[in-house]
Amino acid sequence: MGRILFLSLMVCCGSAFANPPDLSPLERLAQFRTAQAFDCRNVSCKRLRSCAEACYKLIQCGQKIRDRDNDGIPCENLCSRRC
Repeated sequence: MGRILFLSLMVCCGSAFANPPDLSPLERLAQFRTAQAFDCRNVSCKRLRSCAEACYKLIQCGQKIRDRDNDGIPCENLCSRRC
């Protein structure tokens, strides 16, 4: 499960984690801890906190409703590109 989560985060937000701008190791780790806090409860896009959470729900949880127009961009109020 941990590897799948990591891989989905890299696909979803790879550029955000590839070269973080001058973040300490603890700050970088905090990004991953936040991602682990996501769950598969079905809530509206308006209640999600980030694009990463929307991608997690789309990819990991299989919530196709996150991408209503089937363009690969979940919760377009949060995300501007595909996961």
